[in-house]
Amino acid sequence: MCSLFLTKKKITRLFLFSLVSSSFITPVLANDVYWYGYSWGGMFGACSAYKFNQMSKNDAKLNVKEFLGIGKEYINDPELYTQLKNLQTQSPFIDDCKSLISY
Repeated sequence: MCSLFLTKKKITRLFLFSLVSSSFITPVLANDVYWYGYSWGGMFGACSAYKFNQMSKNDAKLNVKEFLGIGKEYINDPELYTQLKNLQTQSPFIDDCKSLISY
């Protein structure tokens, strides 16, 4: 029991350390590629949650729309934003989430 507690404590410390470290690194990564990945991750996460019945269709569609909006707001390169939009029409997104596509 004691070793399990120490393991949880170590994991908690590691998590907090990574959280603080990432807050220093984030401004450096705040560029088009970062926002592309952030937006695509959110869109694909909503698709996956919908696919496995963890999110309703309306909520998943709203999430996809919101993350696409974040991409539109923060991605300055029009070609990269177009690629993000077009990812919705490609596999694996299109396979199970065709009804979630947002433009």
